[in-house]
Amino acid sequence: MLGLSVQTIRRWEKGGKLKAIRSPGNQRLFSVDEVKRLVGIPPGSRVVIYARVSSAKQKTDGNLGRQVDRLHTHAIEHGYDVVRVFSEQASGINENRKQLSALLRLAEERQMERVLIEFPDRLARFGYRYLERFLNSHGVAVEATHKTEPKSSQEELVQDLLTIVTVFSARLYGKRSQEFRQRTKKLMDEMDGGENHGDAHQDD
Repeated sequence: MLGLSVQTIRRWEKGGKLKAIRSPGNQRLFSVDEVKRLVGIPPGSRVVIYARVSSAKQKTDGNLGRQVDRLHTHAIEHGYDVVRVFSEQASGINENRKQLSALLRLAEERQMERVLIEFPDRLARFGYRYLERFLNSHGVAVEATHKTEPKSSQEELVQDLLTIVTVFSARLYGKRSQEFRQRTKKLMDEMDGGENHGDAHQDD
């Protein structure tokens, strides 16, 4: 990280420029925050951006790109160093999101101190607290720029709910049964009717 030789590091440690602690085996251990202090990087400033939309239409309409842009602006305003950007089109209840999995691997490797999202449901529709706890256990804070979703995301919530209903209905009635098709169609008609559409971004 510093681009220095082992001998120079030892000399800096001996002179008090770089603090170290000793392991039980008498090896020098250096804090990452201590090293970042020397290169002028404030603690907690390495962030990754995570953005998500559910539908292909949202992605095509530019919603995903605008979400990333807003998060980039927030990072710049707060002096964060954006090390990676993860963005994907996937349901918030999908447990097999490739970009989210890559983000978690990066956390395990201690390559960041903060995840920047627009609101909690971007990270997960359900189980957000579990993901947050996992990230925290690896020294990563989760920062949401907004606490609640804008009204324009109601359509996305409906689609996630329909997915849940479809999965459980299929288990109960079988995908090919007439009863399943009738129940699913009725639920979709009832839940999808009268929902607002749009891309307006709403502040807290």
